[in-house]
Amino acid sequence: METASLDEQARGLPATTCRLLLVRHATAEGNGRFQGQRDVSLARAGRQELRLLCEKCSHHPVRAVYSSDLRRARQTAEAVARTFGLEVEVRPQLREIHFGQWEGLSWNQIARRFPRLADLWIERFPSQAIPGAEPLSQFKKRIAAGIREIVAANQGQCALVVTHAGVIRFTLGKVLGLPSPYLFRLAQDSCAVNVIDYLKNGAVVRCING
Repeated sequence: METASLDEQARGLPATTCRLLLVRHATAEGNGRFQGQRDVSLARAGRQELRLLCEKCSHHPVRAVYSSDLRRARQTAEAVARTFGLEVEVRPQLREIHFGQWEGLSWNQIARRFPRLADLWIERFPSQAIPGAEPLSQFKKRIAAGIREIVAANQGQCALVVTHAGVIRFTLGKVLGLPSPYLFRLAQDSCAVNVIDYLKNGAVVRCING
């Protein structure tokens, strides 16, 4: 990621443009499971990742920091916000999708307990529902509304949002026009930094999984 170049661009943003840094939280306890809305803390490995994340983000002229209300995101956001001397604005709209009966399970556990449903979910994603899960249409509306509010409040500025892989993938997918079945092709590592410029009439993705 060409951070210096992006930084220079952001400092001269037009008044009608918002640069959004979408950051995935650091590694959490139970990493690799379908965590969804389980309120877990950062793992020891995640806390060790925060210094590098803060260094990456420091290259951007961030003026506001937002976070999902789930603990793993808030802990990540608080570390980054200290770099800029800012407070974290917590937004429940930015939390991960609820995975219903799959919450907290690994894929191997899901495949053993729900073998037919697991096969259907892979085959029919995103149309195959998970029992007890948040409807995908509701999830997409929720995060789109949350992002719109942040963009509207930060015209001409750079804002940083710490959230979850699902939220980031669907936000990137919307800007890129990607069909939902292709969203898992977008890598989102722990502490990934993604950069989107929201313009007056459209948006431009400048970095993915940086």
